[in-house]
Amino acid sequence: MGQPQLIVATDLGTTTFRTLVVNVQPDGSMSVVGKGEVQTSGFKDGDFVDLDAGYNAVRRMIKQAEKSADVDISGIYYTITGSHLRYLYARSQHQIVNGPRSISQDDIEAVLDKARTMSIPYDHSILSVNPVEYSVDGVSGILNPVGRIGSHLEVEAFLITGSRSVTGNIERTVNMAKLEAAGWCIDVLAAATALLTSEEKEAGVILLDIGGTESNWVMFRNGGMAGCGRVPWGGVHLTVDLAQGLRCSESEAESIKLERGLVLRSLAEGVDTDVLFGDNEVNESPGLIAAILEPRLEEIFQLMKNDMVQAGQLSHIKNGIVLTGGGSRCSGSAALCEEVFSVPAVTRYLPDNLLNESTLLDGQWASVLGLAAWGYAGEVGSLQDSYEDEVIPVKPAGFLKRILGRG
Repeated sequence: MGQPQLIVATDLGTTTFRTLVVNVQPDGSMSVVGKGEVQTSGFKDGDFVDLDAGYNAVRRMIKQAEKSADVDISGIYYTITGSHLRYLYARSQHQIVNGPRSISQDDIEAVLDKARTMSIPYDHSILSVNPVEYSVDGVSGILNPVGRIGSHLEVEAFLITGSRSVTGNIERTVNMAKLEAAGWCIDVLAAATALLTSEEKEAGVILLDIGGTESNWVMFRNGGMAGCGRVPWGGVHLTVDLAQGLRCSESEAESIKLERGLVLRSLAEGVDTDVLFGDNEVNESPGLIAAILEPRLEEIFQLMKNDMVQAGQLSHIKNGIVLTGGGSRCSGSAALCEEVFSVPAVTRYLPDNLLNESTLLDGQWASVLGLAAWGYAGEVGSLQDSYEDEVIPVKPAGFLKRILGRG
């Protein structure tokens, strides 16, 4: 990992497909070499429901990226999302052979392997196994037990499973577009890699990603992932509400949301909301926009908060919330988030180590950049040295393990 590498990363989003060709430096800094972006087609709830439409959209996006970066792309890394994902906790234990003795990395792998044997739906596979904490001889709260003396090792792990059918369809569609499906990661984890610092993950932080048709959250504490979840509401629902309230087309409402969106009524002059229920023409104003958008975004935040409470994670927030995604770009989003969660919140859309961020000020690129960083950490592109003008992502040994975080 001592040389710069070109990484091709693709976010299969609910409303937009995005690809970046990223030059990743040994110090972790990144610069964008080329990009492609097309409207989602044949893709619903994280799955390609129309393979022909899907691979044609992917192909158009890749051609844009190839032309923009002046390279030939033979494979991509991509994101996985959707309601098919399941989140669950697992506990497993491992008796230390010839213990008590110093715990080794092999012991860690053994107890994690046992966590993977828990019962899951027959049509699912385990996509992510992330250790939350270990216990040694009844002493809990241990983050890294390697080297400790003990006879009995336990782990609490957070697992993410996904539909074999969905993940298989994605890979097939990528292959139909004449691309190698080089590897993948879950979209919100990729975004977290791009936007959250190690210090934030250690202290305890939650990333909220308000996407197009769904919103995802992921929590980190003690440096590792401790939980995540989703709700089936996002920025598209804000647009629909605005179109109905202002009695305009959804395309007009989307433009208004992007240019003048406001989600906190306290930031605007008061407005008589009775106009929303009458038959007369509605005159757009900041107060009316906020009166329409605030209830929906507040509902999304509240649903995510309830999801965290059910998962037992909300009490672990120490460093506040980082808010991202297209649905969070309206003015007042962070302030409304603070009102719902009663913790500090900030908006963040691009990583600090992006050298030419002006090329990506519009659009949602955090997941793509996080995926590129992961790919580089796995030493993607080891065959690239033989080619001057070709990007060849290669699935490296241990790539999936690196996706999972600690352990």
